[in-house]
Parts: sequence; C-alpha cells; structure tokens
Amino acid sequence: MDTKGALTEAALELFARHGYGGTSVRAIAQATGLSESVLYRHFTGKQEIFREVLYQAGAGLFAGQRDLVDPDLAMNDPAEFLRALARNMVAAWTQPRNRLLTSMLVRAIGDSHLQVISTFEEAQEEMSHLFAHWIDAGFIPADRGTPRQLAWELFAPTAFVRLLYLHAEADVDTQQAGYERVLAHAEFFIARVISTPADSADEGADHD
Repeated sequence: MDTKGALTEAALELFARHGYGGTSVRAIAQATGLSESVLYRHFTGKQEIFREVLYQAGAGLFAGQRDLVDPDLAMNDPAEFLRALARNMVAAWTQPRNRLLTSMLVRAIGDSHLQVISTFEEAQEEMSHLFAHWIDAGFIPADRGTPRQLAWELFAPTAFVRLLYLHAEADVDTQQAGYERVLAHAEFFIARVISTPADSADEGADHD
C-alpha cells in the first residue's frame, strides 16, 4: 500500500469538501483507516499535507503537462509550444481528480490564500524562464514585457477560467466552454506577443 499517496488522496477529498479549516488530521487518518501516528510518520502535520496537494494542483501539474510537449518547440517555436501547452493544461484540468483539485483551490482561497498564491507563483517562475529564452532568441520583442509579466499575462486569465469552469461540480457544457476559452486566450496571447516572419519583414522595411 502506498500509505503516503493514500493519505494525500484522502486529504484532497476532505479539503475539496470542507476546506483547509474544516479538515483535521484525525479526519484524514480516519478516511484512510489509519492512525494519526501513521500519518505523522509521513507528514509533519496538516499544513505539509495541504502544501503537497497544492503543489499537485499548481506547479506540479504545470510541470507535468509542460514536459509532455516536444522540447524542440520550447526552444524553436514558442507559438506552437503555447498552443500545445494550452491543450495539455485544459485537458488535464478536465480530468476528475484535477477538477477536485480545482474545487479544493476554490475553497482554499479564503482561508489559505497565501499558500495558494505561492503555488501559482512557482508555475509563473517556471514559465518565465522560457519567456526569457524566447526574448533572447528574438521570438518576442523586448518591449512586450518582462519574462515574469508575460508569464502572468498568460496564466492569470486561464487560472480564472479554471476556477470558474473546470471545478468538480461543473457540468459537461461548462467544461467545454472553459476549454474553448483557454484555447482562445492562448491564440489571443500568441497574436499579440509572439513575433512572426511578417513582423520581422515589416521591421526590416521600416529601417530601409
């Protein structure tokens, strides 16, 4: 038995249903049929379990879906990379377990908002490294924003869509609407941030 995994899954269910404040260490242990002493062998307490579940909901999920995209796209074709990443992320968000994670995030914003902010900032920091590469490589003009600004502008609207449209209680039509909004935002972002060959030609003409 994967005891740590079982405890994490039980905590996820309880956090999604009752929030951080409404979930106790005892309730998590009882949900898995284990004693509190067993739980404390794997986690220092409720906050550490919550931090692990938050990581899975934010930076961990982002890293996993990013790593599924062809790494050559990340280096050489930012527009196609962002399209693939958007498809991967929204497909992951619509999976039942990840919708439960989203419901947990919604409930956690009130009583644990600083930890929620922290986990999204981790994903923002990861993405900012790619934006820095794309600026250095000439795929994005330097005047479009700093790497961290661009990561925020990419993530903030999609995170909002996730919380409204892709939580555990959302019906199929609502999920589909969320899926379409995420992909539409990716195209909007690409059109306004990523340089195209036509842009480069226009810039060259301006200097002639």
